[in-house]
Amino acid sequence: MRYDDKLYVTVTTEGGYDENLDPIEPSEEEVLFGKCFIGFNDKAESVTLHDGKEYIYRYSIIAALTKANYPLIPKEGAQIRFVKKDGTIDKTMTVQGFVTLKERYLKIWV
Repeated sequence: MRYDDKLYVTVTTEGGYDENLDPIEPSEEEVLFGKCFIGFNDKAESVTLHDGKEYIYRYSIIAALTKANYPLIPKEGAQIRFVKKDGTIDKTMTVQGFVTLKERYLKIWV
């Protein structure tokens, strides 16, 4: 399995106040999670989610996981963007489920 594709996670920054006590609006930005492998679900396989419902996913994404990436792990309902190396796929989708494999890999279903 080659990790040539890229995975981005949408992160929301907290609002607050600047040095003049002017309010700062929260913003969203895409942060590079790392390289990944994008797998297609051409057999219409399904996965059972935490709420007990079965979900037929379109893509499964496997990414290498490091301790530095732990705060970036997307939860269910989070937005991610994945890009194929050759540019044929560039999608933003909602995470339906995820699991960590041996604390070395992250598998996401969208």
